[in-house]
This record gives sequence, structure tokens and C-alpha cells, in this order.
Amino acid sequence: MPSTYTKPLLALEEQLARLVERGMEIRDEESALRKLQAIGYYRLSGYWYPFREEPSDLARPRPSTFAHGTTLDEVIEIYCFDEHLRAALLGAIARIEVALRFWVGHRLGRRGPFAHTDAAQLDPNWSAPRSRICNRPDKLNACSWQDSEHDEWLAKQRQIEDISNEAFVAHIHNSYGKPLPVWTATETMTFESLNRLYGNLLPQDREQIAVELDVLREDGNGDVATFANWIEHLRQSRNLCAHHARLWNRNHTAPLAVPYSSPELQHLLSSNVHGDGAREVSLAARRVYGTITLVAYLLARIDYSNQMRDELLNLVLAFAGNRPERLASMGFPEDWRDQEIWSRDYGTSPERRAQAKLLRQVEVLYAKDAAERLWKKDAEGNRRSLLNYYRKRGALLSVPGTSAHRYPSFQFDTSTGDVYDLVITANRRLLDGQRGSEETRWRALAWWLTPLRALGSSTSPLDALTGNALTQRILDDLLAPRADEQPISRT
Repeated sequence: MPSTYTKPLLALEEQLARLVERGMEIRDEESALRKLQAIGYYRLSGYWYPFREEPSDLARPRPSTFAHGTTLDEVIEIYCFDEHLRAALLGAIARIEVALRFWVGHRLGRRGPFAHTDAAQLDPNWSAPRSRICNRPDKLNACSWQDSEHDEWLAKQRQIEDISNEAFVAHIHNSYGKPLPVWTATETMTFESLNRLYGNLLPQDREQIAVELDVLREDGNGDVATFANWIEHLRQSRNLCAHHARLWNRNHTAPLAVPYSSPELQHLLSSNVHGDGAREVSLAARRVYGTITLVAYLLARIDYSNQMRDELLNLVLAFAGNRPERLASMGFPEDWRDQEIWSRDYGTSPERRAQAKLLRQVEVLYAKDAAERLWKKDAEGNRRSLLNYYRKRGALLSVPGTSAHRYPSFQFDTSTGDVYDLVITANRRLLDGQRGSEETRWRALAWWLTPLRALGSSTSPLDALTGNALTQRILDDLLAPRADEQPISRT
């Protein structure tokens, strides 16, 4: 509908007079005029809104008059704090964004330098043709299929590369041609474009990146839904910071998802429970407190440091001073100081870091893909049954948890559609002929990947296996046979 707005533009002096008329205290008129000129009446209105009087009927909007004691100086103080908060948060989010660029490029790059252009290496739904366009009324002619979402994304990415003035882009284009390899292409992508690429990786790639950053489901697999929510939350927060929008007391349109597998984040949930038993997110998860908490969580896994977390926190505490209502406006819960994530030595455990390092050294297969490697069985159901049979008898190693099974791919012999005989023997000795506890399975994977003196100073059992140097005699020297060792059925 056409605009019905008829209010005239007010001169600076008129704006100031209106504020005074509505009850705001102005201590230095000349300074106030400079502030209005530097920042703008409309931009500042978002910061003085909480100082407007409460309506007698809460269902009605607030009146324009200010509560007694409201000063422009305090409004400006909040505005300046918000500027500093946005700058600090933008720097922290940039650190996370850069790490995400690496992980997406690194994970997808394992599938090939141009895997981001290859629909076969991405979620098939992304490359599906979209609805038909017909320009003629009879819809019989001039009809065509729209490009897929992947084609649309690729076209935008080509434009980004073509207009880039980065030296490395010109070097690669001039030396090797187009497009850029994915691990360099990610360096040119916008956060939104990177977000779309992550969201359309194959499920196992999305899950592995989530695992790398300790975003897990309760079964130990990567929590893709939560991580996608986090990326979107950070993307929106970054845009708020970059476009100078009010941040400090804003309700976020993408409230944080909180995985139950992360104890240090549970205080972001409220005591209200949905019908399905899930707890609602609290105000803390919708305000900037949730964003700072998320940044603290991820940076502890990216930098192994709390430096940027502490800089953000010190900035907030200096602003809040002895004004608890300021912390409450940002979503800080009353017991926030008691939460583990703000402890001085907060970080991932050495055990979790060691596990992540092991997983980086191998390709892991989820159950569906692992079963496909057992093509000695004709039917899919039989392949899954064989996979479970091997795992339960300790012949096939899976990590990490008791219900999340990811199988290191080196165990499968692609020429026979079965598991290597030596792998079965070694695993059954390492796991004592059983599926093994989680701790035992991690130790078994470490054994496969750790160089052993008996094999040479830099050769691991996996190196010996892939180099056809691992024999039964050598294996017997490395791992003594079990007293009750019996071959398992291979039928």
C-alpha cells in the first residue's frame, strides 16, 4: 500500500527540544547537538526506548515520554558500549568463520580439488532441477527448467572469483585456469555462501565437521542440525555487527539450539518443557549472552584459548559495573558466574582433542557406506547384517560411542568386498574378541595409527597394512595371540 507517512523532517534543535519536552535530561546542549548530528535521532531511538515510561495497560505500546531521571548521557554511554561490543564480537566471529572456511575446504577437498563443482560429491537435493518456467499462456512452448540451486550457487561463486582482486586468485587463474580448488575457493566466499555450501555437503562430511568442533548428538555422531543453527546464528550476528545494528539487548531471530551432549550449555535452556519433553530455550539463548557463550564454546575448540572470550567478558563487565539490570538486558542469567564455560581453565579435554586428532588421520564411513564396502553379500540387508556381525565380535573397529558407529575405511578390502584377514585378527586381539568399550576402541584406533619401533621409527601398523608389509608373522610379534583365539565365521 502507498505510504501515509506525513511527518516533516525536524532540524537538530527541534529534535533536541522534543527530547526535553518528553522528559529527557540534557546536561550539555552543545554536546547533545553534536551527538545527534554524529549518530542520528532515529538510530539513538532504539537505545532510549527502554527508558520510555511503562504503559498503564501492558497490551498497549509505550508512551513517548521518558521515565524520571533519564539522561541523554546514559543513552550515549549504552550506544558507545554497543559499538565496542559489536567490534569485539565481530573479531571473534571472524576467527570462527576463518576456521569454518578451512574445515569445509579441507573436508570437501579430500573428495577432489573441484568437489564443490561436482554434484556427485554433494547433497543430491542441491543439484535437483527446480520447477518449470513457462512464459506463454498456452504453456506449450517457450518452457524451460530452472537451474538447480547448486547451479545458481556456482554461478555466484564464479562471479565472486572473477571480480576478486586477491593475488592468489589471479595467480591460480593465470597459472592453472578456472575454477579455484575448493580449499582456496572457500577463502573468497561470503559467510552466506559458505553457509550454503556447508549445508549441502554430503551428510557424512557435515557430521565430521561438526565432530571436529565438538558439536555432538548424544549418540556421539556429529549434530548437523545444531551446527547449522549455530552457523546461521553467527551469520546473523555478524551482519548485525557489520551493519552497525543495535546488539546489546536485541532478541535474536535465530535463538541458539542447545545440544544435550554439551553440559556447559544446558543453562541456556529454560525450565519450561514442551509436550515432547524437550526444554525451551531461555532468554539467555535469545540475547547476546547466548552469542558470547557460543563464541566461547567454539573458540575453546579452535584456538584452545579463552583470550577472546575473556576480552568480551571484561568489556561487558566494565560496562555493567554495579548495574545488574544491564547484564539482565543482555540475557545474563543470575547464576552465570557459576557456569563451567566461564571458568578460568575452560576448554576441551585432552582426551577429546586426542580423539579428534586420530579421526583426522583416517577416512571414516557411516554404517550405510561401510555396508556398501561389503559387496561380497548381494543384498543390502545381508551387508548390514555382516557389518554388525563383524563389529559385535570385535573383528571390525568402530568409533566413537556405543550407538554411533563410524568405521575407519582402511579395514575394508575393496578387491574382495570384505574385511582384510589381518585386520580381523588384529582387531579381535585389540578388542579381546568383543565389540569393546568406547575407551578400548579408541586405544585400538591409536594402535593402528601410532608408529612402532618394531616396524621402523616412522611406520605404523596402518602404514604397513597399506604398503603390503604387514604379515601374519609380524602381526604375531606386535600382538600376541589370545589364549582362546578362534577364527570367526566368514559366511
